[in-house]
Amino acid sequence: MARTHIDTRALIDESPYGSYQILTFILCCFAIAIDGYDVQIIGVAAAGIRETLKLEPATLGVVITAGQVGVALGALFLAPASDWIGRKWLMVLCCVVFGLFSLWTAFATTVPALVTLRVLAGIGLGGIGPAALALGSEHAPKRFKASIPTWIWTALPVGGMGAGFSAVYLLPLGGWPALFIAAGVVPLVLMVVLALFLPESIVFLGARGTDQERLNKIARKIAPNLPPNAILYTSEEKLPGVPLKHLFTEGRALGTILLWFLFFLDYGILVFFLSWVPTMIKMTTGSTTQLGTSLAFWNIGSIVCGILIGRAVDKVGYYRVLPWTFIVIALSMWAIGATLTAPFWLLLCAITLQGGTAGGSGNALMALAANSYPAAVRSTGVGYAYAIGGRGGAFLAPLAGGFLLQMHWTPSAMCYLAGAPVLLGTVALLILKTQPHFRKGAPEEIAPAPHPVAGVVGGTP
Repeated sequence: MARTHIDTRALIDESPYGSYQILTFILCCFAIAIDGYDVQIIGVAAAGIRETLKLEPATLGVVITAGQVGVALGALFLAPASDWIGRKWLMVLCCVVFGLFSLWTAFATTVPALVTLRVLAGIGLGGIGPAALALGSEHAPKRFKASIPTWIWTALPVGGMGAGFSAVYLLPLGGWPALFIAAGVVPLVLMVVLALFLPESIVFLGARGTDQERLNKIARKIAPNLPPNAILYTSEEKLPGVPLKHLFTEGRALGTILLWFLFFLDYGILVFFLSWVPTMIKMTTGSTTQLGTSLAFWNIGSIVCGILIGRAVDKVGYYRVLPWTFIVIALSMWAIGATLTAPFWLLLCAITLQGGTAGGSGNALMALAANSYPAAVRSTGVGYAYAIGGRGGAFLAPLAGGFLLQMHWTPSAMCYLAGAPVLLGTVALLILKTQPHFRKGAPEEIAPAPHPVAGVVGGTP
C-alpha cells in the first residue's frame, strides 16, 4: 500500500485550530507574561531602590538598563539555540535561569550586585520571547498567521498589569525586594508546567528529521483523522551553516536592518515610558495612586489594541496598519507631555492611547519577524530583531531619561523629544514593504477557510 506524504505546514494550515494548538498558545502567553512582569516591575521598584541605595537618577538609569542588557544578551546567544535544541526546552531552561537570579536580586544590597543580578536574570529572560513566538507561529494556521503571534505578545502587558497589581499588595508587605521574590517564584513554577505540558513544534521536528512515530503522535493531536500510513515532512526551506548569516543572504539584508530599526524605535519609546513616565507623574503630581492608575490604563490600552491590530493585520496587511500606528505613537507621546499638568483624565487618555499603539505595534512587529524567516532560522531572526533592535532601544531609553533628568530637563520636554524619532518608523515601513521576504500578511496571502486534512495529502516531499 502506498504511503501518504503530508507536509506539516499544510497540515496545520488546513486543520481546525484545536485544543492542542490552544494549549500551546496559552503556555506561550504565560511565558511572555513573565517578560512583561519584569519589564514593568523595575519601573515600579525604581523609587524604592533609589531610596534604599541613595542613588542619583543617572545611576538608577544604569540599574534599570542592566536588565535590558541581559535580555539583549539572552536573545543574541540563547535564542538561536532554539533552532537547535527546540523551542520547548529552551523556554524551560530560560525560566530556570531567570527565576533563580530574580530571587537572588531580592537580597542585593549594593549597586554592583544589583546590576550583575539584573543582567544575569535578563539573560534567561531574553531567550523566552523568541522561542515562544517561534513556537506559537509554527502552530498557527495561515489564516491566523499574524493574529496568533500578535496575541501571544499581547501577554506582555498582561504581565505588566500583574506587576502593577502585585505591587499594591507586595510593596506594603516587603518593599521592593518582595517584587523580585515573586518574579523568581513564578517562572520556577512555570518551568515545571512547561516541562510537563508544553508540546514541541511539529514544524521544527519535521525540519530536524525527527522519527515518524513521534511526528505521527503529535500530528494526530492536531488532525485526529490523519491517515494511518502517513509520512510527515516539512517543506520549509532548510538552510545550512550558521543561522545568523541567513538573515543577511538571499536578499534579506536590507529587510533585516529595517526590521531591527523598527524594533529599536518601538521598544525604545515603550521602555522609555515604562521606565520614566511613572516617575515623571510622581514628580509632577506627587500621587502614587495616579502612578498606579496610569500604568494600569497603559496596559489595558496595549492589550485591547494588541488584539485589534493583530486582526487588522490579518485582514488588510502589515503595511496598511503599522505606518499609521507609528504616527499615533509619536502624537500620543507629545500629548502625554502636554497633559502632565492638565486634568488627570486627559493624561490618562493620552497614556492609554500611547500604550495601545506602542504595545500593539510591538506585538505586530514580533509577528512580522516570526513570519518573515524560514523555520530553520526563525528563532534566530526573531531573537536578533528583539535583541539588537528592540533591546538596543530599550537599553538607550533608560540611560537617556536618566541623563536628561540629571540635566534638569522638564518631564514635558522629555516627552516631546522622545516622541519625535518614532515618526521615522513610518518611512522605514514603506521601504520594508518593497523587500520580498518581508511582504508578509498582505491580503492576498491570507488563507481561506480550513479544508479537510485530505486536501494536503499526496505527492512526494
